[in-house]
Amino acid sequence: MSLRGVKLQYVGDVPLGRKEQSLLLAVLVAAVVVVVPHSSAAAQTSTQTRRVLILNDLGIISSPGFAEIDQALVAGLQISPYHIELYQESLEVTLFPDEDFQRRFREEFVRRYSERKPDVIIAAGPDSLKFLAGLRERFLRDTPVVFCAILGEIPGQLRSEMQVTGVLGRVRPEETLNLALRLLPRTKHVIVTGGTGRFDYRWEAIAKESFHDYESRLDFTYLTDLSMPTLLERLRNLPSDTIVYHTAISQDTAGERFIDATQAVPLVVSAANAPVFVMDDVDLRKGAVGGHLVNWADDASAAAGMAVRILNGERPQDLAIAKSKNQYMFDWSALKRWGIKESSLPPGSIVLNRQPTFWELYKWYVISGISLMLLEALLIFGLLWQRRRAKKAEGDLAIAYDRLRMAVESGRSVGWDLDVRSGRDHWFGDLQNMFGMASDTFDGTMVDFRRRIHPDDRDLVSQAFADSRLKRKPYVAEFRVIRDDQMVRWVTARGEFYYGGNGEPIRMLGMATDVTDTKLLEQQVRESEQRFRLVANTAPVLIWTTGTDKLCDYVNKPWLDFTGRTLEQELGNGWAEGIHGEDVANCLRTYTESFETREPFEMEYRLRRSDGEYRWIFDRGVPRFNPDGSFVGYIGCCIDITERKYAEAALSTMGRKLIEAHEEERTWIGRELHDDVNQRLALLAVKLDQWSKEKLQPSFSERLSSAQAQVVEISRDVQALSHRLHSSKLDYLGLAAATRSFCKEVSENAKVEILFSHSAVPSTMPREVSLCLFRVLQEALQNAIKYSEVKLFRVNLRGTTDGVELTVSDDGKGFDEHEGFSRQGLGLISMRERLQIVHGRLEVKTQPGAGTTIFARVPLETANFQAKAG
Repeated sequence: MSLRGVKLQYVGDVPLGRKEQSLLLAVLVAAVVVVVPHSSAAAQTSTQTRRVLILNDLGIISSPGFAEIDQALVAGLQISPYHIELYQESLEVTLFPDEDFQRRFREEFVRRYSERKPDVIIAAGPDSLKFLAGLRERFLRDTPVVFCAILGEIPGQLRSEMQVTGVLGRVRPEETLNLALRLLPRTKHVIVTGGTGRFDYRWEAIAKESFHDYESRLDFTYLTDLSMPTLLERLRNLPSDTIVYHTAISQDTAGERFIDATQAVPLVVSAANAPVFVMDDVDLRKGAVGGHLVNWADDASAAAGMAVRILNGERPQDLAIAKSKNQYMFDWSALKRWGIKESSLPPGSIVLNRQPTFWELYKWYVISGISLMLLEALLIFGLLWQRRRAKKAEGDLAIAYDRLRMAVESGRSVGWDLDVRSGRDHWFGDLQNMFGMASDTFDGTMVDFRRRIHPDDRDLVSQAFADSRLKRKPYVAEFRVIRDDQMVRWVTARGEFYYGGNGEPIRMLGMATDVTDTKLLEQQVRESEQRFRLVANTAPVLIWTTGTDKLCDYVNKPWLDFTGRTLEQELGNGWAEGIHGEDVANCLRTYTESFETREPFEMEYRLRRSDGEYRWIFDRGVPRFNPDGSFVGYIGCCIDITERKYAEAALSTMGRKLIEAHEEERTWIGRELHDDVNQRLALLAVKLDQWSKEKLQPSFSERLSSAQAQVVEISRDVQALSHRLHSSKLDYLGLAAATRSFCKEVSENAKVEILFSHSAVPSTMPREVSLCLFRVLQEALQNAIKYSEVKLFRVNLRGTTDGVELTVSDDGKGFDEHEGFSRQGLGLISMRERLQIVHGRLEVKTQPGAGTTIFARVPLETANFQAKAG
């Protein structure tokens, strides 16, 4: 069993070493910590309690860097005049990156702190800040957030209403590289080492961006996708004039996990036959040269100061975001090994692990005689002090027990106090709910407790208990217990051993909490997900889902059968690898924009099938929401529409050929009317004119003149008809001239006013484009004159950087757009079909009584391609 939710601070007068401080810090921040002011004066003035929550990315066990950050935060909060109730949580993004764990963590986080709202949250790391930004719970809306351990810039996921300030870290690999080139001027090769973990990619990206401008001068090699044995072998055989720049390795390509500072860095330094430079002070281990390093503890101290100011009443928005102060730091033994002089280092540099001088080595021999008597006195004093310390520890243990009891009695939990030497175990708290006991206290032994554990979990609990005692670490376990009424309950337990002066455990305090409801809910969620996957895998469509991070977290079996790839290859951004190169940009833009609007979307793109053929896919995605309205991602389905696309292409080709045949026929008829019929009518008009000059009877002469006038009018009508059927000006003078002439001719014949304007119209363009726009103009003007019931029309022809636009508008009575497209005949449908042939588009803006605007646009590049393809 263990202590969960409350952790008791060990208070003492003895200065602790660095190792003991780290152990004490691990004890303090493993669960909820009650930080007690050290002085009695502070205890008397602390009449109010404030809750502070520390949320970090990796946790103090898996990251020495975050251990230093948490230690600095705890120390910095001591200056607050309030009684601080301190909580700590860790996302553990490297150990548990899966969405299922993060979802369960989010649910537990909300459940835990909705009833115990923090006054300030300190987010250590970018994932922690993004996690808080993604929460929509009401109790967190007005909670101030102070961040630290974030590189570069604030994540864009932050909502405008959040109260945020903090410290931005600055990693400048280029400063370290410039210094390395000054210290080692013969350098020609730079080896950048890194891993494949989620945490590693950020550091590698910073290094690549910083070194981009140096790639023309130096030979860069990025060893970031190797197993650790392979990487070490490569580092043992580096060419001369090489330096190594280490980013981070929390996981190698074989899936092996490492603690970067204490495991990966020593391996890299010991294997490399070249100087190794690092990024932050935590990675500056013996043998690494160092560089321009980030000091995470300084950043955390500044963040803790901001949190104290906020607790004192200041607003986060009034506190300017600070930036970290980096420091040049180096290892003395590495400088000596690679022949780097300390005098060459930048002013103010810090050199660690310096070997002592002769005086420092032998001064005790020189003064040993004088100090002998002092040493004896110190030994006597030490014995007295040790006795006093043991008494103080017993008093602190009693205080811890009292606080544990109060914490348990205030909630639905069970606490225990185990006397290790006698084996007696005292239980107290909500024993009725957890064990079915009528009393709220119970005295027994470890045998009584083991008997109540579910038989399948007894070995697990025993092993956890033994590990905690042997390795002196917190006891943590989750297991089942059997109540007196044989009902099975799930509990999670956390505890701590306390040790006597001889180093042996004397007592263990802990607390257990009933988590049966949470376990049942998790089981229901798993069953629901299994049912969904069963249905999805039998569906005849391709199905996918994503989380709020825009990364794909599921595709069904038909999708995998279609692509011929594994589930691991498709998850994340892997699904986009199969999209045709010409469709990727538009596909990703539509997909990304939908996450901003959280609206359904539809798109078409080509996806590579398992046989290598690209197939057209219709993809529709819709947003997913929790019952509380919080956004959780998208779900979508896809169908193969390749055959439909082929049919549409065939219909388009057929329509284009029909229109081309139609145009050829109109051209032939127009030329026949102009060159034959019109000429014959002209000759007839000449003959009638000659006959009218002869001496004829007055009545016959009048009839002859009337016939001559009719022939001339018919000739003009035929000529106008031939121009409408085929405009020779369009072929020889271009679209702008032909449009101007047509507007003038229609204006004269129809007795209306047409205002024509044009700008930047290309002098030459594909005939298909100019003919298409000319026919659209003819149809649009004809319909406007016929139906608008006005006498004024506007025509504008404009060239753009990548196309041509035509606008025909009037202020007439307008019409219903749906009805207009439903009419039989050429009309709007004819315009749209013509434009589709050259990949143009038609827009109609109209409504009854508000006029009509016809807008047509044709892209020239697409049109050129269409013309060539045709």
